[in-house]
Amino acid sequence: MESRKSSRFAVQLPLSFTEAQRASNGVILNISREGCMVTAEQVPVVPNYLQLDMQLREGQQAVRVELAAVRWSSGRKFGLEFIKLGADQQERLAAFLTMLEENALS
Repeated sequence: MESRKSSRFAVQLPLSFTEAQRASNGVILNISREGCMVTAEQVPVVPNYLQLDMQLREGQQAVRVELAAVRWSSGRKFGLEFIKLGADQQERLAAFLTMLEENALS
């Protein structure tokens, strides 16, 4: 069995995603540096590519993932791999994950 490159953290965070000019909303159920699992009413087909806006912290601007690949889907859940994020967006995601890791250890 293949091990993950980084830790995943259980969360419930709002997400909006766009595929082929169609916008939808969902909830991130877990997240890591490489991707996330989402539940949504509108589940994209596999394979597909999306643009994401992840609301990681209330009151702050969403983190934009310019390109994410849909790797699997089952029912109303699907898995995304982050392909392209700007450097500032990567830093914001890394800071959020570091905070989750520190909270998990305390």
